[in-house]
Amino acid sequence: MKKPTIALLALLSFTVHAAEPDGATLTKTMRCYSCHDLVKPLIGPPYQAIAVRHAADKELMVDVLARKIVKGGGGNWGVVPMVPNEHVSEADARTLAAWILAQVPK
Repeated sequence: MKKPTIALLALLSFTVHAAEPDGATLTKTMRCYSCHDLVKPLIGPPYQAIAVRHAADKELMVDVLARKIVKGGGGNWGVVPMVPNEHVSEADARTLAAWILAQVPK
């Protein structure tokens, strides 16, 4: 039996990772646009309004918004509460929150 070569070992140990989805893609795949729009209010506030409201505290708000995306919440934008999105992972929720906070109008 021949010993495996270094090149063969390197090839066997190489793992292909799928690219992490970005926030824009996640808003579509996670059905966020059912309740939110970029610029106009729907059931929930527009992404740009959320970004403007929290512009001064972006770093802190990534965690706060990610938690709200997964667990839901209410009272911040009117009487309609945000429903929990338990199908969204914490990592995806953080990606979504960071993307939302970057949507400040130009």
